[in-house]
Amino acid sequence: MIRTLRHEVRVVWRIAMADLLRWVRVPSLIAATLIPAAGMALTVLGLTYAVGRQPVALVQHDHSAAANDVVASMKASDGFFLVHRTAAEAREDLKAQKVAGIVTIPHGFEQAVAAQQAKIDVVINNVDLDFSDDIRRSVSEAAVTATLGKPPADEASEGEQGFGEPGQHNPYHVGMIENDLRTGDIKFLDYQLVPVLGLLALTTGALVTALAITGDRETGVLRMSSLAPVTRDNLVLGRLLGGTLASSLVVLAVSLPLARLGWLHPPPGRWPLVALVLFLTSVGATGLGVLVGVVTRRVATTALVGVNAVAASFLLGGGFTTVAFLPGWVQKVAHAAPTFYSVDALRQAMFYKTIPNVPFDLMVLGLAAGASITVGALVLSRTSGRPA
Repeated sequence: MIRTLRHEVRVVWRIAMADLLRWVRVPSLIAATLIPAAGMALTVLGLTYAVGRQPVALVQHDHSAAANDVVASMKASDGFFLVHRTAAEAREDLKAQKVAGIVTIPHGFEQAVAAQQAKIDVVINNVDLDFSDDIRRSVSEAAVTATLGKPPADEASEGEQGFGEPGQHNPYHVGMIENDLRTGDIKFLDYQLVPVLGLLALTTGALVTALAITGDRETGVLRMSSLAPVTRDNLVLGRLLGGTLASSLVVLAVSLPLARLGWLHPPPGRWPLVALVLFLTSVGATGLGVLVGVVTRRVATTALVGVNAVAASFLLGGGFTTVAFLPGWVQKVAHAAPTFYSVDALRQAMFYKTIPNVPFDLMVLGLAAGASITVGALVLSRTSGRPA
C-alpha cells in the first residue's frame, strides 16, 4: 500500500515538473505568462504618478513660519508634488506643460493670516477635471489644516488638529469631524498593486497548465498518455500541481522583493492568510487553464485566448476598479467570478483591521479550487481518450 502510494506521488510529481520545466525552458511561454501582470503593474505605476502625483510649481515669496507650515502641509499631500520655482520659471513651466499649476505664497502671508485675510494664489491648467479638482482640494485642505485651522498658540492642545471648533479658529465658521476606517490613507499604488499579485497567480496558473496541454496535443503526447501506465487521477493532479507550483514560485519571487522594499506591508500576522488566498487562486486558475488548453489547438492561440480570459476574469473581479461603483448588472456578473473573492480577500487581508468577509471568500475560493480539480479530471479524461 505504502509502495503504491509512493509510486503515485512520484508519477504526479514528475508530470508536474515536466510541465513546469517546459514552461521555464521556453522564453516565449514565460513572456506570455508574465507580460499581463507586468503590464498591469506598469499601468498602475504610471497612473499613480500621472493622476495622483502631478507636478505643481511653488513660488514662495514669504518664508515666515505660517508660510512654511502651509508649504510643508502641501508637500505631504497625495494630490500633487511641489517643485520650487521663481515666478518667471513657473510661468515658463506652465506654458510648456511641465507643471499642472502654480501655487504662489504672497509677501506678507503671516500678517494676513493673523488678520484672517490670507490668500494663496493658485493658477491651474484645468484641461483635465480630475487634475484640477485634485489641486483645488489639496491646496485648500493644506492651507486650512496647516494655518487657518490652527488655534492660537496659548489655546493649542496636544493632538488637536483639523479645522478646530466652528467659528472660533477659522474664518469659514465651519467645523469638520473626520472619522477614518483605518489609521492612514492607503496610497493608490499600494491599493492597486495588491490585486496585481492575484493577476500574477491567475495568469501563471492558467497559462502554464493550458500551454502544457496544448503542447502535448501538438506533439501527440496527450493522446499517447492513454497508453501510459498512469491513472487519470494522477494525470490530472500532475497537471494541476504543475500550474500551481509555477504560480506559487512566481508570486513568491515577486512578493519577497516588494515586501523588502516596503510596498507590501500587511498587518502583523496576515502573511499566512495572504499566502492562502494566493494559493487557492492559483489552484482555481489551473482549472481555467485546463479548459483553455482543451478548447484551443495551438500554442499561439492558447496564449491569446488564455491572456484574454484571465484579463476578463481579473477585471470582473475588481482588480482595476471598485466593483461597487459599477452598474448593477455588472456587479451581479462580477460576483459569479472567483477572482472577485480573491481580490476582496487580498485587500481585506492587506488593508483592514478586521476581515469579516474573508471566511466566505476563502470558502468560495476553496469551492472553485475543488471544481477545478473535478472539471480538470473530466475534461482531461475525455481528451486523452481514457475511460471515465
